Amino acid sequence: MEAENKIVVITGAGSGIGRALAVRFADCGARRVVCTDLSEESAAETAARIGVVASAEALDVSRQEEI
Repeated sequence: MEAENKIVVITGAGSGIGRALAVRFADCGARRVVCTDLSEESAAETAARIGVVASAEALDVSRQEEI
C-alpha cells in the first residue's frame, strides 16, 4: 500500500478488518491514522495499539450529518 505520509481514515476500525487495515496503514508509514467506529472505546483501543500516529473518533457513517 502507498500510505507513506498520507492521512488515512478507517471506518469500523474498532475490530476485525477495520482494525487490521488501521494497523497495516500505520505499518506502511501513514502520517496519521484516524480510527473511527460506532464505539469510541473500540476505536480508541485500536488507536492505542497503533501509537502516536493514531487518533480515535466515534462515527456512524449511516448518518449524513456525522460524515
